[in-house]
Formats: sequence, C-alpha cells, structure tokens
Amino acid sequence: MTDHINQSLSAREMVRAHAYPVLAAFSSLSLFAMALLLIPQAVRHHRFNRCVDAQIQMRDAINPGSQQGPGRINELKAFRHCEGR
Repeated sequence: MTDHINQSLSAREMVRAHAYPVLAAFSSLSLFAMALLLIPQAVRHHRFNRCVDAQIQMRDAINPGSQQGPGRINELKAFRHCEGR
C-alpha cells in the first residue's frame, strides 16, 4: 500500500494511520444513535411533567388553603391522574 505521498506503508502502519478516524466515526455514530433513541423518553417525561404541573395548579386554584410543602396531597393526586390511575 502507498500513502498520500507515495510512500510504501506496512500493514501495521496502515492500521495505525486509519484506526483513529474509523473509531472516531464509529463513536460519533454510536452517540448519535443513543441521542435519537432517547428522544421518545424525553418527550414522554416532558409531557408527564407538564401534566403534573397543570394538575397541581388546578387543584391549588380549587383549594387555595391546601397544605403547602413537599408532602402535599395535591401533588400525590396529580401524579395519580397523570399516570392514568
């Protein structure tokens, strides 16, 4: 084999010269595929979060004097509604 300036390269030198670009391309394609596969999950979680936010706002509007804090009953009801239970 010859390289770009017509020097004769051994098999080992050819592998060394071309392994990095091949591995870089494979890594880039793998990352792109993983990103594409994560899109549906991200969309589902985004919709779930919007549903929970809307349910909590609606329940707070109905009952403005409800308990405020991390253990609110409105939040639990919102999760149950958005999960379809």
